[in-house]
Amino acid sequence: MTLSLTTPLSWLTGLGLLALTSCSSSPIASVSPMDPDDVPAALVAAQFMPADELTDDQLVDTVAELLSANKARGLDTKTRVEIRDALDRYAQELASRGEDPRALEDLSETDLPARISVPAGLRSAALYLAQEDRKDAFKTIKKLDSRYPSHGSRDEAGRLLMDIGDSYFYDKRRKYFLFPYSNNAPPVYEYLSTEYPKHPGTDDALKKLAETYEKERMFSIAIEKHEELILWCRDSPYRIASEAAVPKLRLAALDGPEYGRGSMVVALGELEIWLSKYPDNDLRPDVERTLVDCLQRLADNDMVVARFYRTVMSTAGARQHAARALETARRAGNPEQLEEIRAFLEAVDEIESLGPPREITQGGQPEDILPLGGELDQLGPAQLAPGSDSLEPRRVPRRTERAIKNDEESEGASGANAESGGEQQ
Repeated sequence: MTLSLTTPLSWLTGLGLLALTSCSSSPIASVSPMDPDDVPAALVAAQFMPADELTDDQLVDTVAELLSANKARGLDTKTRVEIRDALDRYAQELASRGEDPRALEDLSETDLPARISVPAGLRSAALYLAQEDRKDAFKTIKKLDSRYPSHGSRDEAGRLLMDIGDSYFYDKRRKYFLFPYSNNAPPVYEYLSTEYPKHPGTDDALKKLAETYEKERMFSIAIEKHEELILWCRDSPYRIASEAAVPKLRLAALDGPEYGRGSMVVALGELEIWLSKYPDNDLRPDVERTLVDCLQRLADNDMVVARFYRTVMSTAGARQHAARALETARRAGNPEQLEEIRAFLEAVDEIESLGPPREITQGGQPEDILPLGGELDQLGPAQLAPGSDSLEPRRVPRRTERAIKNDEESEGASGANAESGGEQQ
């Protein structure tokens, strides 16, 4: 049975072959020690044509042959020096104008000096990026930094990293229609900001990282990136905006007015400092709105505590927090919030004006319970005074249900005794 090109299996097979082809190494990666007897012929063949006249494929093959000859054992010093000189010349030519990123990557991983390996690796990463093979470009730079942490081409490497990150960041496509390519930008920016903190593009990388994490509601990490920008990039045009963004993100990270008063206080201080430092900045209206939001949150937080104190009948605590909330709300200037707080304070004053709670002494009768003030309030309903046709309030103490029940039982017993006494008569 033959499979047509439209069958799923043939598509998968084609993709697999394509992956294997893209991952195949160049001849440089698979060299083995050459037989010493073959070294003179290889050296003559390499020197037959000048390096600048060889094609890219010829350069790769020549460098691979010379690497193999360099690994041969038992060579005399003169021959080994000639091989090293030829290898150095051809490898430099390949590193400067090679067009095969895989061969250049393999060349950067050889034991050749950094003056050859580093340019080869950076050119490999640039070619990978030009082919939109951003993953291999990023991997090549990381391997190069691992081998040569302090190489002299860090500015160029930083620019390549920034280009790789931006290529991901602005890519609106999706891999397999599911995974956005832009999700791969943060690891590149993170690497750049960590390994190249003084690079000119680091501030832009940190700014984009903060935007990404804020969009994903990872507010604490977004704050970290803004703080890193403020610390490491003092001359950055984004620094003032980052200083304004930090307190705003602190407020965004809170779950509600019940939690995070400490973060609110810190944010308030940061906002006040920003407004004092940059009175004429274009961002001032946005920062002032954030300040109002922070003040309203602080007032709401105090009111949560004040309501709790009122629930446990602590009018002093309720008034203290409500008064502080009123002072904060006045700065915010929200009329509805101010009206709510004032109504709460009036309710607290009304509760306190009713007097202290009643005192119940041990062994005392319910009808003997009096307010701590010593005077009776109008505790009973208005009744007709004896001998009067007008409705006159009578002041009687409030009695408990048990006392009333006892009185009813006593009256019932008295009535029974009276009836029995009448029968005896």
